[in-house]
Formats: sequence, structure tokens, C-alpha cells
Amino acid sequence: MDKWRGKENYLSPSYPTTLLEKGDVMRDLFHGIKDKIDFRMDARINYETRVVSKTKLLDIGGRNNESKSRKHIKTLNNNLNNVVVSTDIIADYHPDLVDDICNTKIEASTFDGVYCDAILEHVTEYWKAIDNIHKILKPGGEAFFYAPFFYPFHDLMDYHRFTFTEMYRMLDLFSEVRIFLPDAASGYGYVFWYIATFGAISKFPQIHRILTGSFNALFKICLFIAYKLKIGRLKTREYTFQEIAFYYIYLAVNHGFCAWVKK
Repeated sequence: MDKWRGKENYLSPSYPTTLLEKGDVMRDLFHGIKDKIDFRMDARINYETRVVSKTKLLDIGGRNNESKSRKHIKTLNNNLNNVVVSTDIIADYHPDLVDDICNTKIEASTFDGVYCDAILEHVTEYWKAIDNIHKILKPGGEAFFYAPFFYPFHDLMDYHRFTFTEMYRMLDLFSEVRIFLPDAASGYGYVFWYIATFGAISKFPQIHRILTGSFNALFKICLFIAYKLKIGRLKTREYTFQEIAFYYIYLAVNHGFCAWVKK
């Protein structure tokens, strides 16, 4: 097992262990990785477009040319001459290539970009998938990841959930890592309404977005009052109100998180 993933040394090499030793990281809203977080609400579309427009793109678990994943990639792709290769472990889906990313047969340094959307929760040893993605990418290659956090069990092979800190830790073998939100209409409000309606709200995405925005706005007002009254953890002035609101609304609770990496 790689040393940076082993139980004996759970943290990656560049994780702020000095903060942990001081005990400060438990008082740090962003757990020492604030500089790795892109706070822009629309960050996803920028990074996602950048990756899917690479000259040669690997769409892991993308099934085939008619899949939801491929259609989404086509809407974002601004490189009409690029090549997209879809893989899946199930041959009946007719992927371009039948392949298990945890035990891949793809040669090293063969892709400029890798698209890995909602895949890592479905493999038992997700660190092997990440290692292989790193191997598959050419030097300077980039990858996009989405992984769930507060999201319901949704498949027979559904094994893991990921905090924003784990998203950074597990990807730290890459030379550059950025963590960001899956959508502006996400966070506490998204999760609240999903749970409150037993998932039925997902059939009405526009209504879900509106209700999510309303909930988050109301929650932000409550946080502002607590901030002004200096209640609990909000009594500190180490953070701006916007930073505190971002943490409690979008990082403490969310359906998932995204990441962009560069080899």
C-alpha cells in the first residue's frame, strides 16, 4: 500500500501535518487546504470544459457514444478535433474499450485528459483507480473528478463517500489540485430538500434549484446573525463572514465535491 494512503500515515506528504501537531487544524474551517479550494460558484464549468476539450480524452465509466456522460461532454467540448474514448467494465454497454480502471490495460502516458464523474464511489479500491489515472495521463495532462459526499445509496456497487478534505488528500500525488463545488445550487439546501422529499425532488430539477437557493439564502442570514452575535465558533474573527458562510453552507454539507488535477 502506498505510504500516503496507509493507515500508519493517513495524510498525504504535503498535508499540513504541522498544523495537526499544533492542534490548530481542528480549529481551521478549511483544515489547512484553503489555498487548494476554488471558491468560485461557477468553477466547475471552467475546469470541466478545460478537461473535456483536451486532444485525447478518456471518459471512465462513460459507457458509449449515446450515454448521458458523452452527451454532457459534447455540450462542453470546444475542441471539435479531439478524440473521446469511453470505457466501462460492462461489455453490454458497448463502450469503446472494456476496461477496469483499478486494473487497467491502458498504457501509460496515452491521454491528455481524463474525465471521472461519479466513478470512485463504485470501486472498492479507489486509490488504485487514482494511481492508474495518474499513470495514464501524459505529463502535463489534466483530469476532472466528481465524487459524492451526502448522497444516498444508489447502486449495488456503491461503497464510498468523500469529504472535501479527502478529495484533496487522495489526489495529492498530482502536481496541482483544486477542489470546488459541483454547482452553485448545491450545499446544505440541496441535501435538505432531497432528504425532506425522500428524493422525489430530483424529478423536478428546476424546482430543486429554486428551493435550494432559497434555503441557502435563509441559512446565510442565520449565520450572519450568529456571526454578529459572536456565537460559538463564529465568535472568531480569523475568517471573513463570506468564508464562514461558504464553509457551513457548501463544505460542511453537500451532495458531493469536484476536483481538477494536473500531472
